[in-house]
Amino acid sequence: MKHLQSGFPIVAVGMSVLIFAGAMSVTRSTTAAGNTAGKMTSSAAPAQGDGALFVEFVSVLRHPRCMNCHSRGDFPRQGDDGHQHAMNVRRGPDGHGVTAEKCSTCHQDHNLSGAHLPPGAPNWGLPPPATPMIWQGLSDAQICRSIKDPKQNKNRNLNQLVEHLTEDKLVAWGWAPGEGRNPVPMSHDEFSAKVKRWQAAGAPCPSEARIKM
Repeated sequence: MKHLQSGFPIVAVGMSVLIFAGAMSVTRSTTAAGNTAGKMTSSAAPAQGDGALFVEFVSVLRHPRCMNCHSRGDFPRQGDDGHQHAMNVRRGPDGHGVTAEKCSTCHQDHNLSGAHLPPGAPNWGLPPPATPMIWQGLSDAQICRSIKDPKQNKNRNLNQLVEHLTEDKLVAWGWAPGEGRNPVPMSHDEFSAKVKRWQAAGAPCPSEARIKM
């Protein structure tokens, strides 16, 4: 009896050690599971390869400052309502008008001061007829594919396209269109940053299925 009594504390201590070790094991397993879940949540974040980055800045391409020169018809448009340009102006063989109605007749390389006077920027004109880049009526996916297509974008590669979108002075005019005209509402810096993030992601285009959702 004395032997059993003296051994009882040893057995109790041993049981306590086993219970503590088991609890630690469960804690480590729970922590590991939590870390794994965290990693899964992170990796399950929405991918940008579905064209979401393009959608972030496509509103600029749809703005009247851009769309008036990328619309249907063989003529430029004017105003926020996109009405046909006055004086029967036409695209012409190189995008700069026909006969005496050349773009440069009224449009210089800068805005004329005064409300509603002719705007201007270097190389003012429409895209040439061979690559008219008409976006009017196209879905986001179709616009994305068209601006990336060398057969439609004057044979530009992706780097040249991004340079055109972010640095070309005629494109930049949309942010400083002169008195009486609404500029592109998104800042030029924000637009450029979004275009470059899209480029860094591989310039993915939205799918038609994604757009319809």
